[in-house]
Amino acid sequence: MTIMNIALIPNTSEHKSDPIYRQIADAIALQIDSGQLQPGSKLPTHRALADQLAVTVGTITRAYAEAERRGLVEARIGAGTYVCQANQPSWVYNYSEQEEEECNFGYNIPPRLDRSDMLKQAMENIAAHPEQLNQMMLYQDPQGLAEHRNIVCGWLQQKGFELDPQRVHFTSGGQHAAQLGLAAFCRSGDTVLVEHVSYPGFLSLARQQQISIKPVEMDEEGLIPASLEAACRLYQPRIIYSTPTLQNPTTVTMGEQRRQDILAICQQHQVLFVEDDVNGLLPTERPTPMVNIDSEQVIHIGGLSKCLAPGLRLGYIQVPTRLQKRLNAALHNHSLMISPLLTGIACELIISGDADRILHQIRTDITQRQQLVAQHLGRFDIQHSPHSFHVWLTLPDYWLLSDFVQAANQQGVVVKSGELFSPPGSTIPPAVRLAISAPFTHRKLEQGLLILSELLGKDPIHDFTL
Repeated sequence: MTIMNIALIPNTSEHKSDPIYRQIADAIALQIDSGQLQPGSKLPTHRALADQLAVTVGTITRAYAEAERRGLVEARIGAGTYVCQANQPSWVYNYSEQEEEECNFGYNIPPRLDRSDMLKQAMENIAAHPEQLNQMMLYQDPQGLAEHRNIVCGWLQQKGFELDPQRVHFTSGGQHAAQLGLAAFCRSGDTVLVEHVSYPGFLSLARQQQISIKPVEMDEEGLIPASLEAACRLYQPRIIYSTPTLQNPTTVTMGEQRRQDILAICQQHQVLFVEDDVNGLLPTERPTPMVNIDSEQVIHIGGLSKCLAPGLRLGYIQVPTRLQKRLNAALHNHSLMISPLLTGIACELIISGDADRILHQIRTDITQRQQLVAQHLGRFDIQHSPHSFHVWLTLPDYWLLSDFVQAANQQGVVVKSGELFSPPGSTIPPAVRLAISAPFTHRKLEQGLLILSELLGKDPIHDFTL
């Protein structure tokens, strides 16, 4: 850590009457100009510098704020204050040291890859056509530009998804697509059926819209047809929401026949099936998408967050033909449109082949991470898949769910409790979800797995005291 030099605080008649905090800011500026403080250097903590200069902590806080106002330093939440990098714009976000080092298995995010060159090239390609770029800056149809829908749907069709560019609507990610589906096709008080453990984001959306959620039992292939049939008779649901491929949180995937059976029940009871397929592009081999089987019974949701870049916030939704106008109106009411600039960048990445390259890198990385999971947690009750971002870990009988989550957190490892995935009325499973894609490095992932393995191997009553 850099030590401030008190001798560099100006002491001329011009500056000696200045407030101390401003003199300290001037000292920082002089040390930067002289090269004593290099770009990226970390400054002392407020308390350490206050003690060194025999001033109050509040004075140092004001000094650092003044230096930041001048563009000399930047405060990073949870990390400290740093000298700004040369020529770095003020809006650049830097991960804190805590974020770099934490072992957080909480969020299902893609592995951290270098996408900068491909994004730079995509934006340069767009900027090379100023007339089209200016057109993209105007209001567009809520559905999205037809040319962009053609490219994205053509790419998805190559991967086995029979999506119609005339029916697909772009959305701000898969979560937004699910929100639109509820807003357009459900009303307050309606009932929606979900798997007995389900995606928390959807459960939250349903609660916001005062929709009743009812759980349906699952097995190793997802929704059990007999249980779904009984629930449809009992509750007369408006829609059924499911993640048939790499289900969140259990990682199970419906087989071909199961998909046929589920859709037959939907047809019998005239209920829409929402296929949340945000993980559908991850496996190299997968069953037929349910939208391919019956596009007039299925609302299909997908996105590029998991397979390309979550920062693009680009998802898509296709609904039965008869529901097109209602979806279009809902999207217009929510956000008018999705930014054509973002869909244009996605199209450039697809045309250049970068989208396929990133998808391949993600699959490779996740396979390696899943191998680490098998190595360290294979002796425990885990459900996982070679291309899944997460693992479903059922705890040994001697662990209470809340105790295990707390114990892991005390060891610096964040996991998601099964309680978060449980709809109202559903039995809370004694399990946790591990988003193994979230730790920045394989080393950090392995550290977290070793900690969990050690915890799982201990009886909390006999081996140690919490």
